[in-house]
Amino acid sequence: MINQTDIYKIRDGIDVYLIGEEILQIYFMNTRKQIQFKANKFTVLLIECIDGKKSILDIKKKLEERIEKIIDIDAIKQVLLLLVQKGIIVENKQNVHSSYISDESKERYDRQINFFGDFLPGVVRKYEAQREIENSCILIFGCGAVGGWIATELAMCGVRNFILFDGDVVEKSDITRHIYYKEEFAGIPKLDALEASLAKINPKINITKYYQYLTPETLITNVIDKADFIINTADEPYIGHTSLKISRECISQKKAHYIAGGFDAHLASTGELIIPGLTPCVDCYADYFKEALKDWKPSPHPVKERHLEIGGLSSMSLLSASYAVIEIIKYIAGLTDFTNYSKSRGEFLFDTLDINYLDVKRDENCKTCGEIVYEKA
Repeated sequence: MINQTDIYKIRDGIDVYLIGEEILQIYFMNTRKQIQFKANKFTVLLIECIDGKKSILDIKKKLEERIEKIIDIDAIKQVLLLLVQKGIIVENKQNVHSSYISDESKERYDRQINFFGDFLPGVVRKYEAQREIENSCILIFGCGAVGGWIATELAMCGVRNFILFDGDVVEKSDITRHIYYKEEFAGIPKLDALEASLAKINPKINITKYYQYLTPETLITNVIDKADFIINTADEPYIGHTSLKISRECISQKKAHYIAGGFDAHLASTGELIIPGLTPCVDCYADYFKEALKDWKPSPHPVKERHLEIGGLSSMSLLSASYAVIEIIKYIAGLTDFTNYSKSRGEFLFDTLDINYLDVKRDENCKTCGEIVYEKA
């Protein structure tokens, strides 16, 4: 329903071009979608008048001045309705955000919220998306290079509630990979260093800290129960073991989680988003690798005693973390329909800048997730 006092604006992230005298091309910059249609002079003039300030009545008066004839307001409403349906314009309501987020949040995250608006319909969904981010509680196992980057980016997006789980301390060598590294932090717990860094981004952040290493004996049921979304970047004693432990518990609680990349032989890999009942779980991945590598027989390493320290760059840790955060924000904020989500782990190749994605399918007979029914968040 369009009322004559309504005010509309062209959606943020859209460019409108006139090709010749009658072809309108609409380019959605963030989604790369393009719409092209034939428009008469009246429609072109009408679009020129949509500035986010004029009501439909104001636009009617402006058009009548320009073409020097009386215009039926229903003709204007008809064009506006078409533009709304195509997602080209949205109603510009004042203070509509106030039912969803604070004035401070609107100012702080304005560009991000506008970005969300390019992927969500209507006027208010982008504010609902921001609210979901701010209200979520994120649990991160492992707060080293990748975990620290993820926490930092999520804090920049507006996440205010964190549960951090790590027993390690900051070392001098961490400067090459850890975003929160400061010279004065050397020797103190990583959780304290990361907390200090996050507090500088947003002093209103709430952090619960567990100064523990994740071992096969560690009890994590109650910790996971407190979180809305869980992330694993704990690569000791081994990322495969920690991921199995965490994923199985998350699946039993039907909580989405992310197994981040960026460890050992998988530096800068994308990791994988796991949605119970919808995507492969860690056990599905384990079975995939078991089958894929069934004929592989490693040769004995010629060096019997060696210190295994896989190298890396901070930019590679950032790639893994940023990829993870994009997927996590999409899920928490509901920016895409995940019922058809099929993205599995991708391995980034440093020399060619290619990402090779694995073809891992969910096993409906999986002992961990096979009987789980997907529940939309």
